[in-house]
Amino acid sequence: MSGAGFRNRGCRRGDGGCGCNRKMRLDGVLPLAEAGCGRRLQICRVDGGRGVCGRLAAMGIFPGQEVELVCAADHSRCLVRLNGSTVSLGEGAAEKILVKAA
Repeated sequence: MSGAGFRNRGCRRGDGGCGCNRKMRLDGVLPLAEAGCGRRLQICRVDGGRGVCGRLAAMGIFPGQEVELVCAADHSRCLVRLNGSTVSLGEGAAEKILVKAA
């Protein structure tokens, strides 16, 4: 993912210990799995079927909600902080959640 439309977003921990080196699209919207660690994000939409959307909504993940991506290593689970809780999402679910910077 290199090119004019992207910029690097490194790990907030500073040491890269969580294994992330994500890139945030300059136009704003991208999958949660590709957003930078430690960033405050707003959920724009969820691209999934009825079952996926229902499960995510039950966890408090729906359009308009602000979340913080704690960590998202390559091909692994994403940790998301919202409403005082930390939620673990699989890679498939994290790809269906489209976010922008809050």
